[in-house]
Amino acid sequence: MNSHGTITEQFKISGMICTRCLKILNIELKAAGAEVMEIQLGQITIRYNPGKIPKSTIQKVILENEFEIIIDRENLEAEEIKRWVINYVWNSDLKENLSDYLISKTQKRYENLSKSFSKTFGKTIERYCLLLKIEKVKEYIQGNQLSLSEIAYALGYQNLSSLSKQFKLETGITMKEYKKLNPGSRIPIDKI
Repeated sequence: MNSHGTITEQFKISGMICTRCLKILNIELKAAGAEVMEIQLGQITIRYNPGKIPKSTIQKVILENEFEIIIDRENLEAEEIKRWVINYVWNSDLKENLSDYLISKTQKRYENLSKSFSKTFGKTIERYCLLLKIEKVKEYIQGNQLSLSEIAYALGYQNLSSLSKQFKLETGITMKEYKKLNPGSRIPIDKI
């Protein structure tokens, strides 16, 4: 605590996956009386006066916005992996192997990353990546700017058949059937 009665504290946060998450927490914490010093995916540094705004209020703001405060190292690592997998599916060309991509981003052995992720989230990295790809397919279909073959190629598949089989297995309907649904059901990324 400094001479003005304020403390600066960093919180590691689960569920922050997009810029809207940053915006929401920034607005909500400022409204509660905290000064947001730095905010990025997965963490936020704030300054606050515990005499005016208790730590429990800050924690409540975080939890009420459907985020979680991460305390242990393994969960922190798993959240980092999750953000990299999201980045891989949404922002890369998907030509690089997922495991090579994660190794290059984290500088850690894939076996360790995989173990940490599975223990924390109850699914493999590969399964999580597939579920993200299915949601990306839905987004592409709703955008109606790419053919189904172009969607398959954009997601790193060699042919439409492979993607079609996975899509039907995961959703219970074909990609063509999904296209007829207007709008089809999608799962928010933070709920996968």
